[in-house]
Amino acid sequence: MEGPDPIAGGFQRYDCAPDTAHRVILWDEYKGSLQKIDEIVRSAGARPVLIHELSDLLRVDRSAECCVAVAVTGAIPGGTGLQAIRDLKAKGFKVIACESGVGSWTIKIRCLPLLAGAVQLLDSSCAEFPDELREVIERTLHAEAQKRSEEQEVKATMHRLGMVGESATMLSVFRSVIRFGALSDLPVLITGETGTGKEGLARAVHRLDPKRGQGPFIAVNCGAISAGLAESEFFGHRRGAFTGAERERKGLIRSAEGGVLFLDEIADLEVALQTRLLRVLQENRVLGVGEDHEAKVNVRVVAASNRDLEQMIRQHGFRADLFHRLNVLSIHIPPLRDRPDDLGPLIEHFLRKYQWLTSAGTLSVGTDFLEALRQVEFPGNVRQLENLVRQVLVRKATNLPLSISDLPVEILFQLLGTEKPSGDIKSEQLITVDSKTLLTVVIHLLEANGWNLPRSMEICERHALEAAMERTSGNQSETARLLGITPRSVYNKLRKHKMKIVT
Repeated sequence: MEGPDPIAGGFQRYDCAPDTAHRVILWDEYKGSLQKIDEIVRSAGARPVLIHELSDLLRVDRSAECCVAVAVTGAIPGGTGLQAIRDLKAKGFKVIACESGVGSWTIKIRCLPLLAGAVQLLDSSCAEFPDELREVIERTLHAEAQKRSEEQEVKATMHRLGMVGESATMLSVFRSVIRFGALSDLPVLITGETGTGKEGLARAVHRLDPKRGQGPFIAVNCGAISAGLAESEFFGHRRGAFTGAERERKGLIRSAEGGVLFLDEIADLEVALQTRLLRVLQENRVLGVGEDHEAKVNVRVVAASNRDLEQMIRQHGFRADLFHRLNVLSIHIPPLRDRPDDLGPLIEHFLRKYQWLTSAGTLSVGTDFLEALRQVEFPGNVRQLENLVRQVLVRKATNLPLSISDLPVEILFQLLGTEKPSGDIKSEQLITVDSKTLLTVVIHLLEANGWNLPRSMEICERHALEAAMERTSGNQSETARLLGITPRSVYNKLRKHKMKIVT
């Protein structure tokens, strides 16, 4: 076995070449099986990474080359094996659990490692154990490689269609879009908060449709159509059908012939029109106002709503049969606050899209800019973020990376957790600490950390968090309100700084 080299964080690893080789995390509280498992990992073409302390698992990051872990469970119950499995699972690792004598465990005990997050439980005392573990490692690494390749294809396809996302939830959404696009004759229902990009996904479904991708895409905002003209707008009319009908109109549904009709905010559609739309979906036929005979149509319907349609059904505001007809294929887009991994890629995308708005040239994103926006509430989701980036670019006069100083005053006040006061604001009103004293403190802090800004900011964040927790007597919800961030952000920061979490 090669000697371990120390690395940052206090744990050790086997430093192996080439750097591109797969690495497998090894955890054994008592270190009794490491030699045996090390040899098996190497025989599977991977390199072992030994973790000595449970706390060091928090510093281990999953990557394309390091995505599998082997954990010896220890005494069950008891020991730290189950917690190690949970921590590795939370990091995204595929965890293989093993222990000597598993065959003598009760079924209930065998369930514990699996419920903690292990994908497989093996008995290390069996003669077949080396072959079984090698096979599971090889199979898992191969499956992860295929998954990464598929993810890259999904990202490339959606990027070509103007959709951006890196988070696991959005990759799942993108897979659904690609799969549903090929199912040409089935309706799609897209749900999500306002500004999450429902129309963008609808257009992607249209472009990926092999039968209708070259046909028209007709987008209709159901809430913007006048109630008195809605029937004519949707179904068309013959000339002279009513006062003002001076020419024949085929309507929005027939205008989408051979393509896609996108019904945005379908929850705003009147119940009477819901009934007629249901017939179109069932019969593929349309009867215009004043017409005697129905006309056959070949249209795919994609609907979207930011409201809870099932709740509307219970309140008799939406037809249950129409909902079930539309909900054959469903896609839910999570809000931006639930997918922080998408924030950076979206900002980069909008910077490229709107770089013509500034004369400063190509701009990059500073760490403080991104960190600040992670703490901002975006009720308007991606649309609101897009507008913010445009606003920042219009005001940008230098080619320095975007920083917190480029954010609008309203965002700064939101970060402070206060309302923007009315009237003009003088800069001296924002600072109540003597500026010379503050500058001295900042200089001492930077000098103590070798003028390393990220490290200094980390210390400031910890002190601010400690002060807020003390002010609120450890109440995380109150701390979140005080600091102007979400309770989830408070919890994540407490874990990051290894501070006591009060439950």
